Amino acid sequence: MIIGLGWILLASIFLGTFAFPEKFIKNFTWENTWGAFFFFAMFVVPVAFGFSILKGLLPTYSQIPGNVIFGVMSLGFLWGAGFCMWGYGLSKLGLSLGYALTMGTMALCGSMLPFFLGSADKATTPGGMLVIAGILVCIVGVAINGIAGMKRENAAKSASGQRKDNSTLIGVIICVLAGLFSSGCNIAFHIGGSIGKIDSISVNKYGNPAWLGGLAIWVLIFLGGLISSFGYTSYLLTWRRTWKNFFRNAAVPGLSLALLMGLLHFACLFFYGVGGWKLGVLGTSVGFAIFQSGSILVGNLLGFRSGEWKNAPAVSKRWLATGLIVLISGIVIVSIGNYII
Repeated sequence: MIIGLGWILLASIFLGTFAFPEKFIKNFTWENTWGAFFFFAMFVVPVAFGFSILKGLLPTYSQIPGNVIFGVMSLGFLWGAGFCMWGYGLSKLGLSLGYALTMGTMALCGSMLPFFLGSADKATTPGGMLVIAGILVCIVGVAINGIAGMKRENAAKSASGQRKDNSTLIGVIICVLAGLFSSGCNIAFHIGGSIGKIDSISVNKYGNPAWLGGLAIWVLIFLGGLISSFGYTSYLLTWRRTWKNFFRNAAVPGLSLALLMGLLHFACLFFYGVGGWKLGVLGTSVGFAIFQSGSILVGNLLGFRSGEWKNAPAVSKRWLATGLIVLISGIVIVSIGNYII
């Protein structure tokens, strides 16, 4: 159990830090940075790793019904679209709010959807009622964090004499929608494992280790995400004629940092899978709480350290702290409910 918790804690640190290198990328537009990241994170790193370490990956897929493959990749497509929106939201709101809003919404939907898909009949049990209560608490936490962001932005614009607009509200909405769409990966994994039995076939038929079986599902999810995320950024690169930025001498540092983002992102999912496998039934309860809460805390710590809230009024910081406490409390309540069920 200690080893499993250690892997999940490490995964939460990777999840909380993977977007941080973006702050140091120069001479790239948004679509350059995130287009390179999506190419590395959704294709190069996971697909290369999956085909190099998993035995019988293509034969495994040949035994899965086409509608399951299509469903998993379609939900991966939604996840990729949510990822695009999150990248834009981070550029508007920064790491602190971006992580709190998107990861909070993702935790909310990631708990709610699998619960109602597989355990709706247990809604009136003590565990089910805890899950529902935790979901409601998460909603309140996400709302409070959104208010904190708008108070910070309004105070900054009042101090500088700028006219107030709806840019922060738009960023908040985008980050919440990003979390909603990104929860498609959780449903995709549920369908690939529970319905398609992709991980079981990979392990039982082709002799892959049990802790690696889920990677066969993730490869499909990543490929679906690649279509939407890299597809959209490719459109922007073409429309804005910014492909040329990749071929300048100054592009190497930016591409290197985008690759680092891709490696950190894949590492968070990989180590969460290993830790969840070690924890067994506790993986979706205790492990889930550590993974989501840890990433939110790390993302906020990096946001504060990088000066995102340096000149923010005390009231907005209090709203943010309250929102984080409420949000993480909701995640813990959901996790306890899942464990009891």
